[in-house]
Amino acid sequence: MASSDTHTSLQDSPDNHGSVVNLVSWFLLICSSLHVLTRLGMKWGVSKTLHIDDGMVVVALILSISQTIATSIAVGNGLGQHINVLSDDNIAAFQKSYYSANILFVASQAFSKLSVIFFVRVISPNPIHKTLAWVLTVATLLWTFSSIPALVFSCDTPRVWDFLTNKCVNQAALWDYINVGNIVLDACLIWLPLTVVWGLQAQNKRKLILMTCFGTRGFTIAAVIWQMVESQQISNHDDATFTFWPIVLSMSLAQCLGIMAACAPYLKPFLDSLESGLIRSDDIRRRANATGKGGSYAYGGRSKEAGSSNPRSVHAPSSHELRYLGTANSRVTAITVGKPEGGADWETGSHTSQVKLIKQVKTWGVITSSPEPERAVGTEGQFEPRVPTP
Repeated sequence: MASSDTHTSLQDSPDNHGSVVNLVSWFLLICSSLHVLTRLGMKWGVSKTLHIDDGMVVVALILSISQTIATSIAVGNGLGQHINVLSDDNIAAFQKSYYSANILFVASQAFSKLSVIFFVRVISPNPIHKTLAWVLTVATLLWTFSSIPALVFSCDTPRVWDFLTNKCVNQAALWDYINVGNIVLDACLIWLPLTVVWGLQAQNKRKLILMTCFGTRGFTIAAVIWQMVESQQISNHDDATFTFWPIVLSMSLAQCLGIMAACAPYLKPFLDSLESGLIRSDDIRRRANATGKGGSYAYGGRSKEAGSSNPRSVHAPSSHELRYLGTANSRVTAITVGKPEGGADWETGSHTSQVKLIKQVKTWGVITSSPEPERAVGTEGQFEPRVPTP
């Protein structure tokens, strides 16, 4: 192969589409990063805690960043250009980066799917939904651990990355399996959350907003279908550096759309809709353990009175802890019931099954009055009782 300068131009041309791949890939990565940061900020602002589904979407973003870097390396070594103008070193570097990008793509897709599945598991109290979520978890793991090893060892060792000159499995059949599994899982990740939303007792407008948030994963399916169509239309693999650029572009699109779809339910309208009672009770329990703005009250332990700067200890035979949370429309109180002091019972101080949540919706007033003393009337020794005035 002739040696050439593979400097990527910022302008697209009929013989060089590398700039399109670079610009679109990095733009999509920025968009998905902003979605993840918004999700984490919203979650922290509401519950002051992050969960496993948030960690998984962060891992998906890290893998997406790595995949975008690998794509940029492929562009720098000739992706989007004709192979006859590239050097042997450029072709080898292109194959290595393309090989890495494919593996990172599948891994990122898997973690973005698992993030949605774990989110559905914890927001729905329905045992059927939880069972279906576990089934989807197993299906996603099977798809992941069958696809990644197949990609890693798709060509003979030691040059497993060399798909142009080395002996390899049928690449078209392998990617058909990966893409079909990807589409089926994404379709299930649209259907399952919609069944959860449909059972909510909320206004139709709010249900529509929720369904729209989860339905955005349909764009990911469209991107994967585009990738399949482009793969089927390639008939000449001898000029892979030029003919593969639409496939790489569709992979970047599907990857970033999958992450953004996992973050879409955390938009503000979705959080407003959660006021209907979809928020997990364990979140409320954890929040109840933190001191609210109005203060916390404890009986049987050390506490600080609201509005007071001096903490004082209150001792009692039993440990009953009372804390409250201030919310927009009501007040949530958490009461921990324990055994008397000295009792060796695991339930004492429990923050799980022994926590009672009370939502105060009424205010009661108690008025007490002391009866006036009886006064003597009539003859000596006789008294007329005086009835207290209500």
